[in-house]
Amino acid sequence: MSETPETIEITPDLSVLFNDYYAFRTMLMEAISRKPKRIVINLGDIPVMNSISISSLVWFLKNARSEGISCKISSIHPDLLNTFEVLNLKEYLDPQ
Repeated sequence: MSETPETIEITPDLSVLFNDYYAFRTMLMEAISRKPKRIVINLGDIPVMNSISISSLVWFLKNARSEGISCKISSIHPDLLNTFEVLNLKEYLDPQ
């Protein structure tokens, strides 16, 4: 019997986000399926994301929170933060 983890940390790789976004989405889905209390995502080394990766991240944050999982962005690259502000998506970066 496996224990439910208290916290799962995700640090995506820039090349995965652009070359294999399916792997990124799978990583996010697997984190939700493990039903931790908290998921922490580090985007400090990610200066840009394509639209598919951004939509996967927003989908993930909505679904994880609907499952009662606390989500936090531990670090975000300033350029990526600007992108989220321009797209009016900054609300998804704030802890709920």
